[in-house]
Amino acid sequence: MTTPWKQPLLLMLLALCAYLVPISTNGAWVVLAPLAAACSYLAGRHVSSLAHGLLALGSGTLAAGVTLALSSHLSLLTFALNILTGLVLFALLPWWAGRARRNAVLFRSQERRHVVVQAELRERARIAEAMHDQLGHDLALLALSTGGLQVTLEKGTEAHAQAARIREQADESIEHLHQIIGVLHEEGDQAPLGPADSSLEQLVEQARAKGMKINFTRHGPPPQAPGSLRWAAVLRQVAQEALTNAAKYAPHTEVELELDTRSEQAVLRISNQLAGPVPPVRPGATGIASLRGALEAAGGSLAVHRTKERFELRASIPQAPSPPAPAGVRSPVKRTSTSMLVLLPVLAVTVIAAALLLLQHATYQATALHPSEYQKLKVGMDSGEVASLVRAPGLDEPLPVIDEPAAPENAQCRYYAARTGLLDLGSEMFRLCFTDDVLVSTDHLYPAG
Repeated sequence: MTTPWKQPLLLMLLALCAYLVPISTNGAWVVLAPLAAACSYLAGRHVSSLAHGLLALGSGTLAAGVTLALSSHLSLLTFALNILTGLVLFALLPWWAGRARRNAVLFRSQERRHVVVQAELRERARIAEAMHDQLGHDLALLALSTGGLQVTLEKGTEAHAQAARIREQADESIEHLHQIIGVLHEEGDQAPLGPADSSLEQLVEQARAKGMKINFTRHGPPPQAPGSLRWAAVLRQVAQEALTNAAKYAPHTEVELELDTRSEQAVLRISNQLAGPVPPVRPGATGIASLRGALEAAGGSLAVHRTKERFELRASIPQAPSPPAPAGVRSPVKRTSTSMLVLLPVLAVTVIAAALLLLQHATYQATALHPSEYQKLKVGMDSGEVASLVRAPGLDEPLPVIDEPAAPENAQCRYYAARTGLLDLGSEMFRLCFTDDVLVSTDHLYPAG
């Protein structure tokens, strides 16, 4: 984390880089440009405020522009090249790269925190749902026991009415639990965690002790391997949900429960007769949907068959543990976004450099005269001989920075940039003066001062 005093220092260095690089000479530029790029990168990497960074770059660029404008040794083209090349390549681009790196690091940090928070919230929701299922199961069995008590009591007595009220309160409590867990539940959540030390046999015995009629049949060995604990817990949760529904909607019918573990798929079948009409699907119910999601995530399935007379549920799940999901897989969208943070300024610099190169080429073709060609010019040549050596049209007037001596009387003069090549950005010029299409003078002109 950047300490507060470092940010103003980095901003001052950024502004200084934006000022010094454009105005530096060739000798100083070789040393200064790499240092400016490093300082600009650090400023982008550690300065949090985008506005402060742009302000530092703008102030340094403005100061460099004023300095170059007041200089008498630079042409307009050289001024533009110094500003754009020095500023963009060695200040703006490194600063942008540092800021892109900063944003990428902050994004990953925030993403990690978000993942941790979401995991904690999901775990709390699963624990709450597990409590809901367990309490709902216990309350359903309590309602079943109270219903059995009602049968043994004489109707119209206070004890019978009290038992009826207890059953109604148990049913209301189950509905309240459904509403509460509906707020916590999110689509796609896995099945809640069941008690680690409670097997399917124990669940059946607890339900029988509360008065449920259950015919439980097992085919195959019980789960013993460590990898079997997960699928066994899911099947136990399926059985608990089914027994809870049976105790609520068909309290006095026998439940058929069969577990088959003889094949690669563990299969659990649960069915019971329906004493009354088919119960409607409760709005917001999440038990079956959550269990189906957990089974499908583990490679299993859940099928529910419901008729007017009978309810049947079949759950299957592989006994072999599912392979873990590959870790460290990053979203391609994030990679693309991070790449664009780098590609955009690179493309911008490429376009600017290409435009400047084209501008320089056009300027060279229109105004430049190579010193070797200038040396071949002799006073007394006619315009045709001069044109064979000088192909550029030239300028009507010299650059403002040129210190020009007086031209020959009644002569017409053309001005040419003294350039040795496309990358020569010097401000020296050649002057060729003609009288009656005859070359009368050649002058090498230099910037003032």
